[in-house]
Amino acid sequence: MGDPGSEMIESVPPAGPEASEATTDENEDDIQFVSEGPSKCVLEYNYLVCSDNEKPSTCHNDILFPKMPKRQGDFLRFLNVKKVKTDTESSNNKSQCELSKSKEPNFKYVEQPITEENPSCSSKEETDNLVLPDCWNEKQALMFTEQYKWLEIKEGKLGCKDCSAVRHLGSKAEKHVHVSKEWIAYLVTPNGSNKTTRQASLRKKIREHDVSKAHGKIQDLLKESINDSISNLVHKQNNKNIDATVKVFNTVYSLVKHNRPLSDIEGAVELQEKNGEVNCLNTRYSATRIAEHIAKEMKMKIFKNIIEENAKICIIIDEASTVSKKSTLVIYLQCTVHSAPTPVMLFVALKELMSTTAEYIFNTVLSTLNDCGFTDEYLKANLIAFCSDGANTVLGKKKSRVATKLLENFPKIIIWNCLNYRLHLSLDDSISEIKQVNHFKLFLDKIYSIYHQSNKNQNKLLETVAKDLEIEIIKIGRVMGPRWAACSLQAATAVWHAYPVLYMHFSNSHSGLAKRLANINFLQDLALMIDILEEFSLLSTALQSRSTNIQKAQKLIKRTIRALENLKIGTGKHESQIEGLIKSDKFKDIPFNKNNKFNALPRSMLLENIIEHMHLRLVSDRNHNESIFDYFDLLESSAWPYEEVTSPWIAGEKKLFHLCEILKYEIDLSDFREFVNNNIKSNNVSIPTTIQKAKKIVNTIAINNAEAERGFNLMNIICTRVRNSLTIDHISDLMTINLLGKELTDWDATPFVKSWSNCNHRLATDTRVRQKSTKTYENQLAIWNLQ
Repeated sequence: MGDPGSEMIESVPPAGPEASEATTDENEDDIQFVSEGPSKCVLEYNYLVCSDNEKPSTCHNDILFPKMPKRQGDFLRFLNVKKVKTDTESSNNKSQCELSKSKEPNFKYVEQPITEENPSCSSKEETDNLVLPDCWNEKQALMFTEQYKWLEIKEGKLGCKDCSAVRHLGSKAEKHVHVSKEWIAYLVTPNGSNKTTRQASLRKKIREHDVSKAHGKIQDLLKESINDSISNLVHKQNNKNIDATVKVFNTVYSLVKHNRPLSDIEGAVELQEKNGEVNCLNTRYSATRIAEHIAKEMKMKIFKNIIEENAKICIIIDEASTVSKKSTLVIYLQCTVHSAPTPVMLFVALKELMSTTAEYIFNTVLSTLNDCGFTDEYLKANLIAFCSDGANTVLGKKKSRVATKLLENFPKIIIWNCLNYRLHLSLDDSISEIKQVNHFKLFLDKIYSIYHQSNKNQNKLLETVAKDLEIEIIKIGRVMGPRWAACSLQAATAVWHAYPVLYMHFSNSHSGLAKRLANINFLQDLALMIDILEEFSLLSTALQSRSTNIQKAQKLIKRTIRALENLKIGTGKHESQIEGLIKSDKFKDIPFNKNNKFNALPRSMLLENIIEHMHLRLVSDRNHNESIFDYFDLLESSAWPYEEVTSPWIAGEKKLFHLCEILKYEIDLSDFREFVNNNIKSNNVSIPTTIQKAKKIVNTIAINNAEAERGFNLMNIICTRVRNSLTIDHISDLMTINLLGKELTDWDATPFVKSWSNCNHRLATDTRVRQKSTKTYENQLAIWNLQ
């Protein structure tokens, strides 16, 4: 439509499915455009339909004119007159075709527009260097780019430089109005199988874009940006939209941090609308997408900083099932960063396990870390340890375990079993070898089954129990089952405190249990087990502390072993109270006796077994034995054998080389010698930089998977029986925000909103989003309309 002569071709409906058919309005517009300057159009048409090397007057007699609609009859007659005249000129004298044009008075109006503006040299050079569409020549390209100032050609494709500069409509966005991605990215190409059709296709696309609403709004933005840059203008236009969207992001963030269903956003937004805040991102679908975006951006930023810092990392994994019976794997990282004095524990992801084989678990862990930016090269240089429980699939003795596959890919990493899990196994192993413990376990299991499987029995018991003991009775659970020592202690202590009340209650309903409580051997066994479990509980709680590192853990374990050795020689705190309790008023109604049917626990044998299994499970690690602690002790001056230490300490320097290999970090030998020399002379000395960094790396080694257990606890809070339709990926996103996100008062949603907008998502003021469903209330206002 922009080139003379080619307007005739555009007015003809293009043939074939490739070219879209022009509407009546468009044809009328084209005719009106041509009628404004018919002379210029006819002349330039003669130039454009010829090849680059032919002269206009020598080729126009071969032109085939398509059949035209009746509405364009005037234009057709005009072209027919021109065609008859040129045919006559050609037959009389072809050599003087140019002179015949100037001598013919009837065609003076053709000569009038011959005076064309010669383009500048730079414009011609740019046109010569361009790769043009295959259906255009240089003349056509120059014509269209001059007529449509926004048109630009790159690599044979068309684009809009205005739309490419602005890209977003900002506050001028409307429903069903979009800036074309093809025009922005210079991807517009012609359609059709022949030159004529492809030319018509390009003209139609140019016209449609020129008159489109989106392009018009872009032009308006450009006019407004005369005194300001495009980026600043769009930023100012979007300020209002961003502020409104920030409020929605804050609402979603608050819901996630409080473990509320994302469907609650409709009620929260309804309240905001009541208070005057109106936005359109008010459905649970929008909230879900926002939560996904926040979680993704959080991970991207945090893990990018860790990778840039080249931090040493330790992987922690654990398995569990959701309430919907799906097997999941939780993955954590513990790493050292300069900004934190202690190692930082980071939640990575919650992944669904389609298979629980070691191969599948290993591939899941590796692919998840790769997705977060931790490449295999980074892991080989910075992965120093792997921690999980003692499950056979993960850390078992078979060759097809996860730990073995990790060692094959990342040699010299430390494989560490969860100390809390090993502590529990050492207790279970000891008890399983003592058959006399069974009667104690059976009694507590019987209480558990009576008062947890029947609400009627529980209510009967609570009627006779004082209020201060009510909670203790409810806490009685399975002892020495699949729980940690603290849970077993809680159950045993509950029985100890409610002992007289339980006897009185069982005397009326369960005589067998009452006889067992009246056996003094049972009371002694209960006191012994509480003393043992208290030591285990104290150790278990200390090991779960985030501040406990691998060296401190070893000291705590050895301290517990010494406490059990002392208990073996003497009597425990609860054992020493038995004689006084029997004589007290609280126990006076219990006829204690020694029933040989229930033999007492072999006290010395039980304690000896526990100490032995603690040594096997906790002190001597089967992967590295005690030598690894000898290397770590180089960094702790309190553990040095000072009678052997000299300056320089040659034996220590030999171990230092192996320590550097374990930590994958080079400790400066001069720093180590200075560290040794200063500690020999004085106790309070400054620690060299490389020694400090090495100590932080040692602290990075996780000693248990307690953090993974906390993650599963959060998973169970999020994925309840009511919310069991949540996918594992959605649960992972919600856990990411909950575990890695700042508190709401400290969190700034603006960067997340801007990245959301850059991903072409809708803002809160955009009406082109899913609308929340309206609720219908039947007769809700009827009672308020009563007079």
